[in-house]
Amino acid sequence: MSTSAMSTSTIERVGPHDRFADYCLWDYEPRGPAAGKLRSSTLLWTFLEMTGADPFVRDCCEAMRRTLGPFKTVWGIKERFGHFSYEFYFYDYERLERTTSIERVLGGLSPFVSSNLTVSPQRPYFMFSLDIDDRTIATRRIDELSLYIGNPTNSVSSGICYNVTAEAIRLDNLYYFFDREREIADIRAKIACSAHLDLRNFDLDAILWPDMMDCGIVVVANKKFNDGVYFARLPFDGFERFVRKVGFPPDYAGFISEHSGELDHMLYDVGIDYISTESGIKIVKSAIYGLL
Repeated sequence: MSTSAMSTSTIERVGPHDRFADYCLWDYEPRGPAAGKLRSSTLLWTFLEMTGADPFVRDCCEAMRRTLGPFKTVWGIKERFGHFSYEFYFYDYERLERTTSIERVLGGLSPFVSSNLTVSPQRPYFMFSLDIDDRTIATRRIDELSLYIGNPTNSVSSGICYNVTAEAIRLDNLYYFFDREREIADIRAKIACSAHLDLRNFDLDAILWPDMMDCGIVVVANKKFNDGVYFARLPFDGFERFVRKVGFPPDYAGFISEHSGELDHMLYDVGIDYISTESGIKIVKSAIYGLL
């Protein structure tokens, strides 16, 4: 699909006051002139249009942006066995003095979804996320979200993720952030230290993909049912390779390649979840991220 064939509501271009930030909402300088090029939100709108997503998804996206303002919401498109869903991340590193709260976001979404979730404002979370998937579309409800708490250590930056429902708050995932250039030995060691891996079939290159290793940050996650690796601040070439390598639609990958000259000013964040099987490492989920 060429730019001229896209609907005008799908195209968003960089303006003079645009913000560039990764999926942790940490700012970065664009990789060269950006004015007039495509925003990362165009990648989300294009995906929704190409896949015929329910208009409800975009309605919710627009409500999030109206509520918080532009460049405050991180979007994620997640692929699992050929099926796609969406996750949205909200940050406020002020914690107890935050302005981006769960109540504010759910309030902004209230014309489209209902929810009875509440979290005390005294909980020191710096981030939360919510999913929009087939269940959300069918029920018009949000019955769970993910809550992220800091995990201070002297050695490596890390965070703890909890699953929040009306009934309970449960430990979900642990995340560890590494500088790709300076801490490669620690990255390798952390990946290998997992209850989900069978080291007899351990192929590090099947997890720590060599063609993704020009990223700036590698995040290693220990999860309930599998592990995950995220390649953050990846140049465009790596992002383009990733989308073609995992289960995203060929037409979407083609759109990205066709518009490389309008997308190469940004850094990208991508990730995989994986398990160890008798035949080796199996990818069970892939995801790409951007700013709304």
